Amino acid sequence: MSHMKCPKCDGKLQSKTLKKVKIEECSKCGGMWFERDELKRAKDSADEDLRWLDYDIFESIENKYLKKKSNRTCPRDNTNLEMLTYSDSKINIDACPTCQGIWLDSDEFEKIINYLEDKIASGTSGEYAKELARQFSDMLKEPTNLASEAKDFMAVLRLFEKRIEAEHPNLTYALSNFPIR
Repeated sequence: MSHMKCPKCDGKLQSKTLKKVKIEECSKCGGMWFERDELKRAKDSADEDLRWLDYDIFESIENKYLKKKSNRTCPRDNTNLEMLTYSDSKINIDACPTCQGIWLDSDEFEKIINYLEDKIASGTSGEYAKELARQFSDMLKEPTNLASEAKDFMAVLRLFEKRIEAEHPNLTYALSNFPIR
């Protein structure tokens, strides 16, 4: 197999492990190529609390994400990449509509992680309660994927508990000192 070339600067892509996920990185500009689902796996490994935030770029490509033509080509299959906005952030990424790989410039992975961490930090206890119900429903709907869905549920439950503690410190204190017999 020939070596893949960087869609940004034509540098050589080399294998690298990022957050326990094998990806390709440009030796010149530091950009990163993620095959289908590798970005999600790297994001989940970067911060366990982010695992339930699943933005599937390709599942929602027509509706959710701003799409523009990119002047870059896919290092895997030479298809013209499309520039997409990651969820409702201001982070533009390049994606291949054919092989569903994703190109991130050198600082974009950290920007995505920071964006998602800010998103979970700004959630209210009411929003997390609704998300707990949705995650529980997902566990019931997808019993074949129960282990993964249960991990997502537990991540949201941890965030819900943290948010309750932050929003209602007196209640949290009272409950923690309540004698249980």
